[in-house]
Amino acid sequence: MGSLNLNEVGQPIRINLGDDISLSTPTLILQPEIGITKEITSGVTIPAVNITIGDETLLANEYIEYFTKDGDLDYVGRWRFKAKLDFSSSDIRQTDFQKFRVLA
Repeated sequence: MGSLNLNEVGQPIRINLGDDISLSTPTLILQPEIGITKEITSGVTIPAVNITIGDETLLANEYIEYFTKDGDLDYVGRWRFKAKLDFSSSDIRQTDFQKFRVLA
């Protein structure tokens, strides 16, 4: 993922898990370098369609997708994001963080 702009709305954030995650409840964790970590569940989906981005194909039910909303990207600087997947109360999985920048 490249850079996004301050308060940019409607930009997709996708995380490929590489396994079927259709039975989980997804959460997107957005963390600015300075500020409050955001755990987003509303609007985070597990699409049931394949999508190709450049040379990479994300398979149905194997990635999460979220489109930024007003107030999400409220800090200029370095950010990171990851997925948290709740399969059950005793089976919660997380990805590694991925980094991106928010520009003014």
